[in-house]
Amino acid sequence: MGAMEDAESKLLDLLVRRSYIYNPKRPFLLASGKKSPIYIDCRSTTTFAEAMPLVGQVFFARLKHAGGAGIVDAVGGLTLGADPIAAAIAYHSAVVGRPVSWFSIRKEAKQHGTARWIEGSVEPGARVGVVDDVVTTGASTVTAVERCRDYGLTVVAAIVLVDRGESDGRARIEAALASGGGVFEAIFTRAELDRAWKAAASGR
Repeated sequence: MGAMEDAESKLLDLLVRRSYIYNPKRPFLLASGKKSPIYIDCRSTTTFAEAMPLVGQVFFARLKHAGGAGIVDAVGGLTLGADPIAAAIAYHSAVVGRPVSWFSIRKEAKQHGTARWIEGSVEPGARVGVVDDVVTTGASTVTAVERCRDYGLTVVAAIVLVDRGESDGRARIEAALASGGGVFEAIFTRAELDRAWKAAASGR
């Protein structure tokens, strides 16, 4: 197993142990408005100290691949889900000598000072990657892509930690990216988490 496969395997294990919640008796209400017995609370993993180096390493590798001619200038997404991911990527990028700054996109415009939607280390004209934790409907990722473009940023990729594979979330993101030539990638799918969770449960 190579270094990247090992990092992804460890990250998947942490997601299953910390973020995958199964409760058929009390289904969870999702962003789509539907109910599901499975909830994936990615922030319990992305904010976990042991997971953060893995998040940075895995996302950075995907961004490097998606960037084509070179790594992006900055990464970010809609607060709060994207923030720990973007910070982990920025830290990893500095460690490996290919610095990528990070930014955060507000859900509502700041009402004082600069009144900006986007805060952090990015300027108009930059090539950026949009990141997110979980995709269900794709709405938060699409919003992030649109606000980046409104700010004058070129979105070359949108990369998410987990794609639930429902409610046409992936299709919506790909449609939003299409006009600018950006690509979409998911580190994991819900189906992969389902299999890993079942394997772990059978071994208990």
